[in-house]
Amino acid sequence: MSKRKQKLLMGLSVIPVMLVFSGFTSPLYPHYTGLDSSIFLIIARGIVSGKVPYRDLFDHKGPVFFWMEALGYYLGGRTGVFFLQCLLLGLDLFFIDRISALFHTDMPVPAAAFAAVFLTLFEHGNLTEEFSMPLILCGLYFELRFLSSGEERHPPAAGFLYGLILGLIAFIRINNAAVLCALLLSIAVCLAAKGQWGNLFANIGMGILGLFAVSLPVCLYFYRRGILYDMLYGTFLHNMLYARDNTHYPLRSAALYFLFLFLPGISAFLVFLDKWRKEKKRVYLSLLTATVLTYGMLAYTNVYKHYFLLALPLFMTAAAVSEEGTALSELTDRLKGLFRGKGKEKPPLSRAAALVLIVTVLYAGTSAVYACAPIYKTYLSDISYNEYAGVRASSDLIPEEERDSVIGFEILANYYYHADILPCYKYFTLQGWMSTDKVDVSREFLRYLYEEHPLWIVTGADEKGKVILGILEESYAPVYSDENYCLYRYREE
Repeated sequence: MSKRKQKLLMGLSVIPVMLVFSGFTSPLYPHYTGLDSSIFLIIARGIVSGKVPYRDLFDHKGPVFFWMEALGYYLGGRTGVFFLQCLLLGLDLFFIDRISALFHTDMPVPAAAFAAVFLTLFEHGNLTEEFSMPLILCGLYFELRFLSSGEERHPPAAGFLYGLILGLIAFIRINNAAVLCALLLSIAVCLAAKGQWGNLFANIGMGILGLFAVSLPVCLYFYRRGILYDMLYGTFLHNMLYARDNTHYPLRSAALYFLFLFLPGISAFLVFLDKWRKEKKRVYLSLLTATVLTYGMLAYTNVYKHYFLLALPLFMTAAAVSEEGTALSELTDRLKGLFRGKGKEKPPLSRAAALVLIVTVLYAGTSAVYACAPIYKTYLSDISYNEYAGVRASSDLIPEEERDSVIGFEILANYYYHADILPCYKYFTLQGWMSTDKVDVSREFLRYLYEEHPLWIVTGADEKGKVILGILEESYAPVYSDENYCLYRYREE
């Protein structure tokens, strides 16, 4: 098969692959939802309906991400977001092809390594890491192009591009730029080591200009609406407080699980170390440093699988540089030789290539296992539909003209999504979990209930709903309850 046909086939495979694996947005699983994805879809629906993020609906992600999500939702609801994800994955493949060409590698090998890990870690899709990935790969391409070129001077125009990319990623989720920042540090060291101080400061200045080009319109948008602090808190400060209060050390528990998560990093580290020892090129030392810094950061974060997507570009690059990315072709040729009785004619598979190949195959298998969850809950059982039907049993009791005055206390965002309701207050899900020492969301929520008296309140059927029991007994009448939800209507005077 020609290289052009290979690329065309991989591009066309994006939609069927995402149909199976992107469970939270795929049209194949209309009732399969996840907590974070539901939050993002609710905020996207709100933006399309004229609401403003952070003022009307709050979550601790950046506005660029919410606007991207809203664009997909505007084009076709949940399915529109799905097709936006397909487009983003197609852009990933484009930049993977460009990065592969830097190391004289055919795209299928690093693309296969990327896909195997990506489909395992992206947890059924629609997360900030997925939306940031084309930006990360774009910046990575230009960084690697300079580092692999041997040039002493770095083009300031690329510095401006880095500023744009970092600005966009910062207003999605700032820690998603970890790999890019690590390699930018390497570029700065390279310029300083060659005495290119003027070029270094020119690039820093252009980078700041790029950051400013993104930050200014975003900040002006929220400043004019009087919620600049709210946006900055939700985008940056909340996440810093969350990281400080919730970080723990994964290696102290579930060691095998975290060994699995670190395997791509271990293999990338060994590949880059091997290439550095053999060739002494700055690009491999830079990649080696970026791997250590990025996985060092991940060692001190929470245990969510999708966080480890942030280091995936390094593993993909390791697949591209490992013996010029010949791992899969070597194995294919050896298998062909065995069937033809000529297996001894092929040299043994290189250790670096074999390591990348083993991790790729392992992750490909686990990605297939993870894909079974939406299939099982949608087609082999009625779990997803029963969740949807359980929500509708209560939400259908709310009259159409009163559906703009509904709020839930300590419930998942899935309720609003299944009910096709936009919450009437910005802190609409898991208020206790959203609280920090800067904003006591639970207290703010109670104040809202006392002062505004929304017509409908939804609580869980567990103990959490008893926190507002006094308000409910004083001002609300029970309308519906089951094993999952309790629904209350305001008793108007």
